[in-house]
Amino acid sequence: MGSALAESLPGKVKILVRTNKNKDRIKNQKIKIIKKNLLKISKEDVKGVDVIYHCASTVDNYNVLDDPYIDVKTNLNGTIALLEACKDLKKKPVIIFFSTFFVYGNVYAHTKKAITEESVTDPLAIYPATKLAAESIIKLYSRLYNIPYIICRLTNVYSENEDYSNKKKGAFNYMTMLAVKGEPLFVYKGGNFQRDYIHLDDVIAAIKFLVMKKVKNDTFLIGFGKPVFFKDMIGYVHHLTGKKSTINEKEPPVFHKAVGIGDFVADTSKIRKLGWHAKIGYKEGIKKIVKKYKTLND
Repeated sequence: MGSALAESLPGKVKILVRTNKNKDRIKNQKIKIIKKNLLKISKEDVKGVDVIYHCASTVDNYNVLDDPYIDVKTNLNGTIALLEACKDLKKKPVIIFFSTFFVYGNVYAHTKKAITEESVTDPLAIYPATKLAAESIIKLYSRLYNIPYIICRLTNVYSENEDYSNKKKGAFNYMTMLAVKGEPLFVYKGGNFQRDYIHLDDVIAAIKFLVMKKVKNDTFLIGFGKPVFFKDMIGYVHHLTGKKSTINEKEPPVFHKAVGIGDFVADTSKIRKLGWHAKIGYKEGIKKIVKKYKTLND
């Protein structure tokens, strides 16, 4: 997400990265890359910057099983380090914080009301709990030091550039590659749950739209705005790949039941009222993924 966003931005762009692991994702040679742990970020790194897109984060709920402190170090300590670097600047950059729909937990399952920015939050794991806490810390620094911010709570983000080998982070992409290869698919609950899937291109468009609108000190739920059953997404993948795979129902493990979210329906009317609308439906998005994965599998 961070590299795709950086590639799409005009003007002078700097990226702070922890390692050079995915350096090949940056094609624009004019982008300046700073290799540094976010905890070591300095005032000089952010001086003169107009907008900071704060993407540095853990990405799943599984760290509690082997390193329960990494979510805190990354999502909380890292956010505080960034804010500390910005607080005394004469010109304060706008902080765009990438949060997650996981902060709501299973509130939709309990209320059956589409989730909005004002809905109750009830994170079920350390990852979303630290993301929600980071939101509060950003708001605190904004009140204390006049640092402007936009909090973006993203729904299920997907794209053809997602890592298809990581079941924890990109389960849908993982299954799509299995389908392209003709291998069997095992789907929790037969895919009989609905989510709000939004293509990465739409996410980037939404964020750039909010920056362009000069929105400040507000929170937005960014999603497609229409739920889709996971079984329908898998079914469309199955169709595009010639039904070479078998689709099997699987019972979620105990850990998934403890931290996972069931149905999620987003009400994205807040950003839509400003004039932004998602454009890439799930079928168009899936076509992009299958097309690319077929080339990788040839």
